[in-house]
Amino acid sequence: MSLSVGDRLEIHEVIALHGHLCDAGSYDRFDEVFAPDLEVDVSDLGLRPIPAEDSSQSRLDAYIAVAHRRAPGSALAVHVTNVVVGEDGDGARAWSKGITVNQDGSVASFTYEDQFVRTTRGWRIRHRKVSPRREPGGGVEPLVRPA
Repeated sequence: MSLSVGDRLEIHEVIALHGHLCDAGSYDRFDEVFAPDLEVDVSDLGLRPIPAEDSSQSRLDAYIAVAHRRAPGSALAVHVTNVVVGEDGDGARAWSKGITVNQDGSVASFTYEDQFVRTTRGWRIRHRKVSPRREPGGGVEPLVRPA
């Protein structure tokens, strides 16, 4: 599948929307960013995957519930930049840089590696891997190269 300019723009906007929704505490709108069968790999942060709390709950619903519980200690601002998008079979992949400004004034940097799927509601993230940036030169290299 070939990604159109419109596909690429929509993917960029989905990634950007995530930061705005986090900043606003609008976690109930995460269905505008993530697919219901979302998987989030936070193992590089020393965390376990987020399980559904019961069998009737989607993984996205579990992720939203965790976001609500963690909100009081969450970052003041989530910024995403340096987005690179590539084709991936019948979907897409994207790599982006995340920066958070925390309540104590500290800053954290990380990389998102996202797998996108096209849904009836548009492009959504189905799988996200979050990797912290703690040392120079150890970043994640996107698998796509400009034509």
